[in-house]
Amino acid sequence: MAWEPLALALVFGLVISAGIYFAVLWPDVEPPDDEELAAEEAAAVAAAPTAATDAPAPADDAPPAAP
Repeated sequence: MAWEPLALALVFGLVISAGIYFAVLWPDVEPPDDEELAAEEAAAVAAAPTAATDAPAPADDAPPAAP
C-alpha cells in the first residue's frame, strides 16, 4: 500500500481544519474589551436579586394563620 496519499490527505485535512478554526472561531476566543467587561458586570449586578426585594413584606392586617 502506498502511504504517501494517506499522509498527504491527513496533512491537508489538518491544515484545512486549522484554517477553518482560525477563520471562524478565533474571533470568539479573544478576550473582551475592558468596556465590555465593565458593562457586563454592571448588568449582572443590576440583575442580581437582593434579599430585601425577594421576599414580600407581610401585611399588617392579614388574619393569623390557622392552627
